[in-house]
Amino acid sequence: MTPLTSTVIETIPRVLLLVVGILGMVFSIKGRSRGVSGLMVAAFVIMIVTTVVSIAWQFVVMNLSSWADDLSASEIRLIFMGVGIPLDAGAVLSWLLVAVGVVKSGRSLRQPGPAPYPAPAGYPMTAQPGFPAQQPVNQQQPIPPTQQPPS
Repeated sequence: MTPLTSTVIETIPRVLLLVVGILGMVFSIKGRSRGVSGLMVAAFVIMIVTTVVSIAWQFVVMNLSSWADDLSASEIRLIFMGVGIPLDAGAVLSWLLVAVGVVKSGRSLRQPGPAPYPAPAGYPMTAQPGFPAQQPVNQQQPIPPTQQPPS
C-alpha cells in the first residue's frame, strides 16, 4: 500500500468529522432564529478549523522522510507535540463550547411563560404578561345581584 493510500484511509474519520462540523454549523446558524446559543456556532467553527488543520497535518506527515532527514527523534517528537497540543486543545474547546451551548439553550425552556399544552379542565389558564388571569368556565360562581335604580 502506498503512503498516499494509507494517508487517505487514515483521513476518512476526519473527513466524516468535517462533514458533521459543517452540518452542525449550518443547523446552529439556522437555529439562531429560534434561540440557539451563539456558542454552538463558535464550537462548530472551531471544530471545522481544527479538523481541516489535522487533515492537512496528516498529509504533511506523509512525507516525513523527505523533510525530517536531519532531525533527531526528540526533535521530531517536539514537532509532533507542538502541532498535536493545539489541535487537541481546539478539539476540547469545541466540545466544551457544544456542552455549554446545550446547557445554555436548555435554560430558556425553563423560563416562566405559558404552558406549551392546554391546561386540564377545572384549572385556571396562566395569564399572559399584562393581562388578568382568566377564571375557569366550569366552576359555579355566585352571580352578583344587579342593582335597580332608585324609583
